[in-house]
Amino acid sequence: MDRVDRIKLVLVMALFAAPALAAWIARDVWQPATITSYGELLEPREPSIAGLVDAAGVPSSLAELSGHWVLLTVVGGDCEEACRHQIYLSRQVRIAQGPEQGRVVRALLRPIANANAEEPDLHRYSAPAEALAAWPGAGSVRTYVMDPRGRVMLRFPADPDGKGMLRDLRQLLKASKIG
Repeated sequence: MDRVDRIKLVLVMALFAAPALAAWIARDVWQPATITSYGELLEPREPSIAGLVDAAGVPSSLAELSGHWVLLTVVGGDCEEACRHQIYLSRQVRIAQGPEQGRVVRALLRPIANANAEEPDLHRYSAPAEALAAWPGAGSVRTYVMDPRGRVMLRFPADPDGKGMLRDLRQLLKASKIG
């Protein structure tokens, strides 16, 4: 075997060994940068709220939103500036999803005494103030993310950044094939 034939043989072997080598490097050697979420990851749990009613006053459940990703804004009292700002951000984040926005719905949960809020495409629910006190971070306005199976899994800060919310929701929608 002459020198040219040996070089050709080595190149052919390298061509077939390259995918296996690349797979080994990707699995064992290369470590991707860690991805951190803007919101606080919660232990996924289904919320159970006694006395929940929809905007028409009919007894309801958050389970009717299952099958969609839900941006749920929980308000402990009156819907003042912070509440309106988070509702606005949830609308903007949903619209920014582009073709994926059909997978996301928005909901507002607040005490029964303060049940009126006008906003397009917003599912409105009311519950007794005692039931809302059981939510993590109760007392302030917070926006949560519920997965399509009806579990609360992510909580955004009390004064959220729209870009952080958008990035987290995009990552969830990209990674998930349900909802």
